Amino acid sequence: MKSLQELTDATDGHSVREMLRYLMKDCFPGEVAVTASLKAPSIVTLQLISEIDPSTPVFFCHPRPVFPESEKFRAEIVELLSLTNVNVITHSDPIKQGRPYERCERLWNEVAGGGKIRETIHLHETLAPYKCWIKAAYHDRAEGSASTRLDLHGDMVIVDAVHGRSMQIISRFMHAHHLPHHPKIRRRKIHVSPAQKEAPIMSYHF
Repeated sequence: MKSLQELTDATDGHSVREMLRYLMKDCFPGEVAVTASLKAPSIVTLQLISEIDPSTPVFFCHPRPVFPESEKFRAEIVELLSLTNVNVITHSDPIKQGRPYERCERLWNEVAGGGKIRETIHLHETLAPYKCWIKAAYHDRAEGSASTRLDLHGDMVIVDAVHGRSMQIISRFMHAHHLPHHPKIRRRKIHVSPAQKEAPIMSYHF
């Protein structure tokens, strides 16, 4: 396997599409997994992945309980992007002592009466067969907080496909590609300016 520095050098200056294609087809064919949620950055990542290989294993990570509204929306996204290898994760893998590296997604879960709590879903066994992890649940994503789009945990390459992209850019990409938002977000009546409606699809630096 190439070192992290070699992968970083090889993908320097690549668009997100070019980087993902290089990792999925040239470096880790059949060894890539994606963790996803129903948030906009995750859906953008899944759209890009579906263009390259819709049979890539996707693990949707949900806090419990999974509401019918979310189940329906997940099915809508899967059908829209023609994803063919979809799994739903709501519980942690058995936690073992002595794991050298943490593999998990931390999800925000709404609680009755308002407020949120953070739930951690451990994925050590789920991700064990893979060499490249496209980490795209984005529940904890703070805009501009990630320092790199490629990282290394143990012997696994970690990918943040939409690293450095603001929520404004992500929303514009969603609109240009006719990607739906979660119904809860749709009810907030997302505003899209006339300039965003007319801007060419490829102007969003993906």
